[in-house]
Amino acid sequence: MRPRLLPLALALVCFGCQTDGGPFPSREIKLIVQASPGGTSDTVSRFMASLAEDALGVPVVCENKPGASGALAFSFVTRRAPDGYTIGHAPVEIAMVRSLGYADVGPKDMSLICMVSKTPPALAVRTEAPWKTFEQFAAEARRQPGELIMANSGVGSIWHFNTLLMESEANLRVTHVPYSGSSGALVALLGGHVDAVIAGVGEIVGHVEAGRLRPLAVFDENRTEVFQDTPTTFELGLKSAAPAWSGFFGPAGMRDDARTRLASAFRGAFDSPEWENLCRERGMEARYLDAAEFEAFAREQAKFFGAEIPRLLRMER
Repeated sequence: MRPRLLPLALALVCFGCQTDGGPFPSREIKLIVQASPGGTSDTVSRFMASLAEDALGVPVVCENKPGASGALAFSFVTRRAPDGYTIGHAPVEIAMVRSLGYADVGPKDMSLICMVSKTPPALAVRTEAPWKTFEQFAAEARRQPGELIMANSGVGSIWHFNTLLMESEANLRVTHVPYSGSSGALVALLGGHVDAVIAGVGEIVGHVEAGRLRPLAVFDENRTEVFQDTPTTFELGLKSAAPAWSGFFGPAGMRDDARTRLASAFRGAFDSPEWENLCRERGMEARYLDAAEFEAFAREQAKFFGAEIPRLLRMER
């Protein structure tokens, strides 16, 4: 190297060191979303990112990477540098994909930042459908096994898993049609291409309010404020349900200052009236868990799905 170029090269090296090891954050943060635009995961990610930007002082840019029940996005994030500049949306599927065989990745391979919400699913049909209650729908599915067609947000997704739970506990069979997200599944239902869908209450509430869809059951222990007149599966005699949840994660070993700063920004967003209003409008339960609490919760969920997923998949064969 020519002598006069050496100082410039050293300066560039030092600048790179300051960028990676200096105060966090000093540049744009990328938030990877495992689902297609329009669903609950996408809404939560983009809303929280926009609220957290002021506290962080840098843009938080969302990028959708759907596929394999989130495994593509989870694997992508866990392979990035643990510097806090690439993080991911952490839905319930982080506790599921290893048991599904989609990727050897799970909560143990992540730096969990925080959890911000819980969302129960609901079974919905078009308003012109003949079934007015869950019992009527279930009776029809038992009478004609496999004849009723149900859309879901992807094989192995949490909404698909709840459909399998429903089949198991209500002793019925339906035909499953997967889509790459709830938005596609709902379009299929609204277009009359399928008979029913299980999706998050926040994903169907607008269609219910517009008179296009009818909720038949909410998959949770307690009724949701969004559909106060709709019974829960527990009321109907089904004793298992798997609500979705949303949080954020980074690669394992993420630098402590980045993890703390991100958690603080997301906590500020969580405490905002804007987030409270969104949760109320979308049927989500605002629920915050810090990093340690979220890690314990996610690992417990991974144990649950590790036992239930193989059992339900054996029943499908």
